[in-house]
Amino acid sequence: MAAPIIKIPKPSLDSYNPNRPLSKNTLLANQVKHFIEIEKKLPREKQTGTNHKLIETELQASEYVERMTAILHPAGARTGRPK
Repeated sequence: MAAPIIKIPKPSLDSYNPNRPLSKNTLLANQVKHFIEIEKKLPREKQTGTNHKLIETELQASEYVERMTAILHPAGARTGRPK
């Protein structure tokens, strides 16, 4: 039996602002904090080399989250993003 498909509505256009300070986006800021803690436990060769103190905007945070997700879920990184 196939799993049901769950449709997720598209976010509003103003929900992401690459220049918005990360401090204004609690959800993304917490995601970054969690990934930083996970990254500390990874072998050095698997770490991103990111200076976490320089993650100050939503763009920088989203790029870091994308790198960490690719490390933690390499199969997903190879398939690309759904359109």
